[in-house]
Amino acid sequence: MVRAAKGGSCKGWDQVRADKQQIFSTRSVGNRITDLDSLQQALSKHVGIATSKARAQGTLCSVLTIFASNSPFDAHPSGFKHTQRFAYPTNNTGDITRVVNRVAAEKFRLGVHYYKIGIGLIDLVNETQRQHDLFEPHTNPALMKVYDAVNQRYGSDSLFMAAQGISPKWSMKRQYLSPQYTTCWNDLPKIQCN
Repeated sequence: MVRAAKGGSCKGWDQVRADKQQIFSTRSVGNRITDLDSLQQALSKHVGIATSKARAQGTLCSVLTIFASNSPFDAHPSGFKHTQRFAYPTNNTGDITRVVNRVAAEKFRLGVHYYKIGIGLIDLVNETQRQHDLFEPHTNPALMKVYDAVNQRYGSDSLFMAAQGISPKWSMKRQYLSPQYTTCWNDLPKIQCN
């Protein structure tokens, strides 16, 4: 308090920021998803995004929300939403991907052109403050640390779950993407002098 009263900084704003209580990864896809494989790949991609954020802040997911729907402006709006509670909280991408793929296979309906998809990690708990259980299945946290380290060093999706697919047909349309003048050398304007 004395240091603060004299005008010195004690704690920065970022040092006292609270952890997120929910992490969602959602997207409106560029090409409508009409088959189960594409839906599972798209949802698996979002699992990878959300779980890496959860691991970065040191939290585990107790409840997972999965949803997919067509546009509300379509002739017959349709979709699904599913909530899954885990017996033991996890941030393991493989474990959550297995659950998402199982749920997508159960809820998928032929003839629905899915447009808005996503997953949410809710009811997050701090991994250092949670109560462990004798019967809890053993997971290898070192595997996820390597997974995150490779992606941090070599770029996003350098290492990913095979369930995400290699060449997504559902990815966002980017033909109208603005040039990234400040972050991409190839987008800088070229000047020709004669």
